[in-house]
Amino acid sequence: MTRVEQDNTRAAAGLEALTELLESGVAAFTPASEDQRPFLVGWGLLAALHGQASAVVLLHRKGFGHEAAPNRRLMIEYMAQIQWLARDRGDAVESLNKAFQHTQDKLRKAIDQGGIFSYDDEVAASADAVATAVIAPNAANQYANTSKLLNSLATKGLLEVWLSETQLSHSGLTAAQAFRDDSGEAVRLLARPEYGKAPDPSERSPLMACLLLHLGMQAFNDLMAGRPWTADLDRIGREVGLIEDEGPPGS
Repeated sequence: MTRVEQDNTRAAAGLEALTELLESGVAAFTPASEDQRPFLVGWGLLAALHGQASAVVLLHRKGFGHEAAPNRRLMIEYMAQIQWLARDRGDAVESLNKAFQHTQDKLRKAIDQGGIFSYDDEVAASADAVATAVIAPNAANQYANTSKLLNSLATKGLLEVWLSETQLSHSGLTAAQAFRDDSGEAVRLLARPEYGKAPDPSERSPLMACLLLHLGMQAFNDLMAGRPWTADLDRIGREVGLIEDEGPPGS
């Protein structure tokens, strides 16, 4: 078994352990502060993050790791926003509300201009309420920009990975060139992607999924009263190799 296969095997076991921890006692989870909004938003993002992790592993096992780039990219965004909520709490929620207001405004305008779809009265009233809500600006608003958010977090290297996955996730030359080989005299068209000398970004998809889910759960743990997952997350992190043993004092 190669090192990559070993890493992915351990990651798969880690994901199973994280899933069991995530699903245990959901009804008993309680927020760490009176402002429940960071906790509630964080849980929704964490549940979505877990679903993406499961999708990444499934696609990898079926040989579609290349096609999982959008899922890996989205996992980074979910995890980063949970870390943001754990750090900035209510300010992060207000910034997310402001971003939601902006995207809903764009959707409303597109629907009104397109003329194919329309809001019923109840949905229109809800959309109007979102549009007219007054949301005070705060210093955290800048982190609605994903690049700025990733650069502001303690976890290093996220921006580089996110930008790489973004290139594979969007239509363009980077996505297209993986399906041809022009290194020889004649160009070969490929049915499945090849990366030449570049590293295969999907090679360690399960390990990446495990790492991002673990980071997301660590952040959500900070939003729960008593941080109940601490010991289990440390144990799972060491078993998978995400956390290094500190060793005896003085070593």
